[in-house]
Amino acid sequence: DDHAPVPAAPAAASAPAPAELSAPAAAASTSAAASASDVADKDVDMEACEEQLRAECWALGTIKWCGDKLAKTLHSTDWASAEVRSARLAELERRREEAALPGVSVVVVGNTGAGKSTLLNALLDETRVLPTNGMRACTAALIELRHEESEKAAPEYRGEVEFLSQAEWDKELTDLLDDLTPNDGPNEGRVAVSEVSADSPTYASWCRLYALYGDTFKNSRVQTGEKGPDGRNLYRYPTLESLTAKLKAARGRTHALGTVKVVTAPDAKAFRRQLEAFMDSTSDLVNCSGRCAPDRFGRPQCFCGNYWPIVKQVRAWSRKWRVLATGAVLVDAPGVHDDNSARDAVVKRKIKEADAVWIVSNIVRAVNDKTAKDLLGEHFRRQLLMDGQFGALAFVATQSDVLERSEACRSLKLPRDTTLRACAEARNEYTAGRLRKDFHAGLRELAEQAGEADAAALTARFELPVFAVSSVDYQKLAGLRPGDGPPRVWRSQEETGIPRLARHVRRQALVRRREISLRRCLGMREFARSSLTLLECESRLPQATRDSLRAAYDQRAAEAQRRLKAACKAAEDAVRASFDTQVAPQLQQGAASAASEALSTAGAWGISVTQGGLHWATYKATTRRHGVFRLNMNEALTAPILKAVSVQWERAFLSGLQATLDSLRDEVRAALDAFHASFTAALADASVPSAGLGAAPCDSLVSALAGVLSEVREAAQKQQRELSRGIEPIVQGRMLPGYDTATAEAGTGSHRRRVAILEQHVRAEAPKMFRAAADGIISKLEEMRDGLGKTLEREVLQRTLSGLRSAYAPAWDEVGESTLQARRKLAPPCREVLIAANDAVRRLEAAPGRSAGAGTNGGGGGGGNGGDADGGKGSDDEEEVTDVTDAAHAAKRARQAADTIDLDDLPADDCSAMPDTEQPQGAAPVGGMPVRVKSEGAVA
Repeated sequence: DDHAPVPAAPAAASAPAPAELSAPAAAASTSAAASASDVADKDVDMEACEEQLRAECWALGTIKWCGDKLAKTLHSTDWASAEVRSARLAELERRREEAALPGVSVVVVGNTGAGKSTLLNALLDETRVLPTNGMRACTAALIELRHEESEKAAPEYRGEVEFLSQAEWDKELTDLLDDLTPNDGPNEGRVAVSEVSADSPTYASWCRLYALYGDTFKNSRVQTGEKGPDGRNLYRYPTLESLTAKLKAARGRTHALGTVKVVTAPDAKAFRRQLEAFMDSTSDLVNCSGRCAPDRFGRPQCFCGNYWPIVKQVRAWSRKWRVLATGAVLVDAPGVHDDNSARDAVVKRKIKEADAVWIVSNIVRAVNDKTAKDLLGEHFRRQLLMDGQFGALAFVATQSDVLERSEACRSLKLPRDTTLRACAEARNEYTAGRLRKDFHAGLRELAEQAGEADAAALTARFELPVFAVSSVDYQKLAGLRPGDGPPRVWRSQEETGIPRLARHVRRQALVRRREISLRRCLGMREFARSSLTLLECESRLPQATRDSLRAAYDQRAAEAQRRLKAACKAAEDAVRASFDTQVAPQLQQGAASAASEALSTAGAWGISVTQGGLHWATYKATTRRHGVFRLNMNEALTAPILKAVSVQWERAFLSGLQATLDSLRDEVRAALDAFHASFTAALADASVPSAGLGAAPCDSLVSALAGVLSEVREAAQKQQRELSRGIEPIVQGRMLPGYDTATAEAGTGSHRRRVAILEQHVRAEAPKMFRAAADGIISKLEEMRDGLGKTLEREVLQRTLSGLRSAYAPAWDEVGESTLQARRKLAPPCREVLIAANDAVRRLEAAPGRSAGAGTNGGGGGGGNGGDADGGKGSDDEEEVTDVTDAAHAAKRARQAADTIDLDDLPADDCSAMPDTEQPQGAAPVGGMPVRVKSEGAVA
């Protein structure tokens, strides 16, 4: 992490560049993409981010004021019929519900020595705020980094250290002690407390116990009552039961179990020191306070221990971390399959909930080891595809400044006089091309394993953003390492790649924030517009005319209901077909493959270590933990099922579901447009002016529909992520008896008997447990499919019909004198709200973040194509923003221009000033009103 030169660095140049991707060719192929990327990146620099954040604060503060103002205004009792008032107020309450703006969770994964800590320090513009992980064999805790949003009086740095619960540690303690307890030989049933060698399978378990309990654990041997030839007392290892009781009574560090420790500091150095006290030792296993007395022979001993073995996760905040000000959250993950089951569960949950995943690797390994294809493992890559996160991957190749010029020239076939900087640039370009090639090879492999005929279609949908960075050169150029000499290769901060990666983080968050913010502002504006249209309607029609209009509405609403119902049914049928014809058959086929391969899979674990099998201690530790240790037996057994279904699963739940909902949205919009045209024609036939209705009711309903469908999609994707992980627990449940019986074996030959027991259990269970797992998931999928159909009927069909009636009912409502007076009184404040809401929309649309989101990948969940800084395809989320905020309204601008009012033409005295107490939070008042900059040619 501190960027010690890697001895193998010249090897980066030793791998000959393929002919089809030599350095010059790579440079030519990537120059256009890099140029486009640079243009897009400039739109998301810190100044642009600050402007968008200010625009969001102003706009959302204005919208909150609008909602509060309308709630006060519309609670009058006689401005419309009870049915209309009730429906309008219910819709207003839905729009007033405050939803926190979403951030973007970026999980950073990588092997030991990849330089993750130095990378994150550089991104945060820090020298070394993150604690270093001095333990080679022991995994550090997960660290979550956020921007501090609290008041400036708060400390500059704040952290929370969450510890394991007592129950979690009790289970872990039992497992660790069992790892160190032989099942045969003279020490059978006794815990080996003496230090073990670093290459022993039990070394990590010994490290954890010694680091936590110190010499309370290590010096636990007991006297035998016998003496050796030299007359000294003989000692032996303690029994498992006695040592368990002793360690449970030692509360030197375990008193923190079940608690959360809060730390604060005014500067980064003090903050890091405080965190290190709860996480990792920088050198020794145990940091002694110096107050421990020596033993009776005068030898030093320590009972202090460290906290890091019982730390579950760490959360840190700082106002200085401006790169995270847009809502991004960086999660430094220690890796999956942590020996600590509680920490492993936290890491897996963070990855499941992540919006983006970064693979971090030293640039040498990235080129030589095909890391983009192999680093995460086949199962992990397959799970990312099923979660819709494959397009949210990015690769960060670190230490781009570590290379030898002569070796680089030879390997990349560059002229011998090429400068060191030019060599580094050529290697960066070659690395990016090689990684993308490996990335697509991994996609093709997944498609072929799933029996997909058109693998090219899958690979064409995803691109891999690649960032080659030098964290240390950036820190030197930024003045963060004044004592470490000049930068080795790069001449400017931009050349190090860190600023570009920081812009990538900001863009991912800005796109999602802007989508949500703009949707909320547009929704409030359309509601205010339709409300004002209703309040300005003063038509007093004869009873016969009103009856005629109601009949005309009922007739046309019935046709609209038919079309809407057919559209929802078509969407439900499309979802049903994708489940029944794609996912379910592949699950059943995968279950059959898993059953036929299970015995050979299990047999590979029990063969000799020299042949690739597990060490007996690792095998026992895995069965004791019900199949999940450094190897996940349950995952390996279920792999054929996920192999068979992964591509079809992604198509059904992500790309296919998105297309289905888009089609539903378009059909609903068409049905509403047809209804509006038909009903306004009926008004004309009855010689009733239609200007009072305008296009506002349909626009409001379409705006609400966009939010509803987005929520439906997000809920479905969240549910499918849970379901895709449901196969492994079912198989693990069927394997539990075999694991427990195998673990209980002890005595001479226990390992061979343990292997035989587990293999026999697999042989007996395989024909039925995989079928049961597949059937269980299919059953839950059917429930999800049926639930989705009911949701569409409730949220799309019924809600749209209800909104339609409340929007058009004023056309036939009886309007008495008191109602007219009430409407005339309420119209000015409603017009005031509409102007403010329109300002909020314009402010957001004019913010620099609008251009930042265009043409870039959002990197969010739901099947987007990641935040490709190299000009990749746009994400589904961004396409939806364009459809909802632009395309859905562009076709109606002409009709809106003919509505009852034109905001830009309103005289100043038509806008009564707001009282000072009612000014929108975050808005700059001018004469009581939010500032509105009138743009030439803008449409009200």
